[in-house]
Amino acid sequence: MQSIKKYNLPYSTEDIRFVQNHIEHVLQKGYLTDGGEYVARFEDFWAHIVGEGQAVAVNSCTTALEIILRTIGVKGASVVVPTYTFFATPMSVHHAGGTVIYADISKETLSLSLESVKGAVRDDTKAVIIVHVGGIVSNEIDEIRNFCFKKGIFLIEDAACAHGASFKGRNVGTLGHYSAFSFHHSKVLTTGEGGMIVTSEPSIEKMKRLRALGLDRDINNWEVFELGNNYKMSEITAVLGLLHCQKSDDIFNERRQLAEYYDREIEFNNPYQKFEIPVDTTSAYYKYIILAENEHDKKHFTDTLKMKYDIDLPPTVYDYMCHEQKINSKIKHVCSSEFHNAREMMERNICLPMYCGLAEDQRKYIVESVNEVING
Repeated sequence: MQSIKKYNLPYSTEDIRFVQNHIEHVLQKGYLTDGGEYVARFEDFWAHIVGEGQAVAVNSCTTALEIILRTIGVKGASVVVPTYTFFATPMSVHHAGGTVIYADISKETLSLSLESVKGAVRDDTKAVIIVHVGGIVSNEIDEIRNFCFKKGIFLIEDAACAHGASFKGRNVGTLGHYSAFSFHHSKVLTTGEGGMIVTSEPSIEKMKRLRALGLDRDINNWEVFELGNNYKMSEITAVLGLLHCQKSDDIFNERRQLAEYYDREIEFNNPYQKFEIPVDTTSAYYKYIILAENEHDKKHFTDTLKMKYDIDLPPTVYDYMCHEQKINSKIKHVCSSEFHNAREMMERNICLPMYCGLAEDQRKYIVESVNEVING
């Protein structure tokens, strides 16, 4: 019997040598943060991967969202977010001074639906944050974007989990006014901690000031132009980002090949079905999702794989809904629906190991074990 981890982050000898050599260069130069050459190179490379716009590197996706929201000015206004997301999404609205409007999701996409957005927006709504849950882009993204544009509402992509995803050939990060990416160690591409903003809007200089305590190093080292904060990325973090940028195509392809292997080899049957990726969407496969019939079947599946086969499944997409968190007592928020879809998806979803470096025998062992559970 093999032992399968829920997550693993492989670095080859060549990868480690790359990081060592470039960190040595950073240390020899003695410039560790605040607009160094590696941060600039990482920003340029990331904008190239996305395909358009300019990029601003920051220390997390949470602060990326906050900077975007502060740039467009949501203080005193409302922002629509899905209840089915990591709590960093609504938290960024709170820190930017806005009111959170929680909305339900679509069971077909795990994202905000056009119907849920229309039902949630108010006269004071300044932005909608659509989360590409599990690396999946909604096939209603064009309709949602057009609705927002007509209403004068900013559409923001929370693309924390969606590196390399696309819809109809258009990359994540180009589908709204602004996008925010995460490089947390669990993400498709990683720097350990870190984030990135991408936009084609004419507000790039303001965002750079907001990330750096309001300073503008091109002018001087002391004058504050914005009420910013210390949200900068270090040079060493950017070195790790450059490593994965250079390997991005290989990383994207390996995850897709693993997903195709699961699709082909797993004997899906009641009460376990594959979550179908929406038409015209290329998933990032941050998660590979199976839907159980109910919570009992989900628990049976997870427990059996762990206890009988020593396969430690990764966390489910989300195992809570944001509007039910106790911290909401300290956040201005509104609930726009009863969240039936989000609750059902929370109760049913299961995720299989999905990371680079899984050997062929490990993949085979996972599939054989899953099939035994499915077939009883």
